Amino acid sequence: MDPSLYKFHTVSRDLTYHYYYRPSVVGKTTLLFLHGFPASSYDWRRQIIHFQSQGYGILAPDLLGYGKSSKPEDRTLFRMNDMAGDIVSILDAEGLESVIGISHDW
Repeated sequence: MDPSLYKFHTVSRDLTYHYYYRPSVVGKTTLLFLHGFPASSYDWRRQIIHFQSQGYGILAPDLLGYGKSSKPEDRTLFRMNDMAGDIVSILDAEGLESVIGISHDW
């Protein structure tokens, strides 16, 4: 994964997300890779390389508490609906109206 394709985005809750983003080629959709516990966007590296080579757009954030994203100590900041809103904020920042979500967890 090209390190120059990583970005940071601060959401309205004043939390910062670190994420990998590469736009799609014309006619291909963007794949949103969401990792589980305990992991980071790096765990998707093989899938990212594969799908990126086929022209798909890729967005793979380090979710809250992992990688280079914010690591708040207040557990209430990890509420699922709030974190989903954070992901929407990243999608909006990149101008993405539609993605295919892919996720995993232990």
